[in-house]
Amino acid sequence: MIGRLHRDERGTSLAELLIGMTIFTILMAAVTTLAIGYQRVNAESVARQDQVDVARTASERLTKVVRTVVKPSQLISCVTATCSDIDAFVSASSTSMKFYANLDNAGNVVGPRQVTYVVQPTGPGTARLVERVQRPDSSTPGTNGYTYCDALAAGASAACRSRMTTATLVEGVRTDGPAPLFAYYDNEGDLMSTGAGGSLTSAQIDQVLSIELTLRVRADDARSTGATTYIQRILLPNSQAVLRPGEDE
Repeated sequence: MIGRLHRDERGTSLAELLIGMTIFTILMAAVTTLAIGYQRVNAESVARQDQVDVARTASERLTKVVRTVVKPSQLISCVTATCSDIDAFVSASSTSMKFYANLDNAGNVVGPRQVTYVVQPTGPGTARLVERVQRPDSSTPGTNGYTYCDALAAGASAACRSRMTTATLVEGVRTDGPAPLFAYYDNEGDLMSTGAGGSLTSAQIDQVLSIELTLRVRADDARSTGATTYIQRILLPNSQAVLRPGEDE
C-alpha cells in the first residue's frame, strides 16, 4: 500500500512533459498560422474594398459633371458664327478632356464652367486624376461667347486663379494598363480612334456622344494585392449638346 502511494506521488515524468509541450507547441503554431492568415485575407479584402469605393466615388463625380456638357450657344443667343460654332468639347484625349458644363448655373447667371479632367503622373505607372472647374471671366458673354483666363499661367492674377477650383478625385491611378482612361464613341456607337497622338481631331470632337471611363486604381498600401478596375459608360443625355445641325441625320 505504501509503495503504491509513493508511485502515485511521482507526478509527470520528463518524457511525458516533453510530449505535452510538443503537442501544445504544434497546436499554438497551427492556431497562430490560421489567425495570421485570416488577418491577412481580411486586410486584403478591406484594401480592395477601399479601392472599389474610391474608384466608384471618382466615377460618380465625373459622370455627374460630364452629363452637364453643353455647347455655349445653347445658353446664349449667338450673334456671330464663331460663337455658334463653339463645340461642347474643347479637347479630348485618352488621358484628359476639357469641355463646357452647365454646372451650378441655374438661369445661366454665371455661364458655363470650363471643366478639365487630366491624369497627372506621380511615379512609374501611377498617377492621380485631377478635376479643374473654372468660371468664365464674366457672366455676360461677348460677341464671340464666354472668355476664360489662363489660371495656370505663371503670371495669372489672383482674381483669375480664384475663378478655378482644383480637386484630386483619386490617387493611385494605374497608367500601365492596356485600356485608355477615356474612350470616346460617336452617334453610331462606334469607338473613335484617338490617333497616334492620343487625341481626337477637331472634326471628331463635335461627334462625341458617349464616353467610357476605365479607371484602374491601386492604393499605396502593402495590403493591396492588385489594381481594381472600374468601368463606366457615360451617355450624354442631350445629343444636341454635341452635335451640330445636320450631323444627327
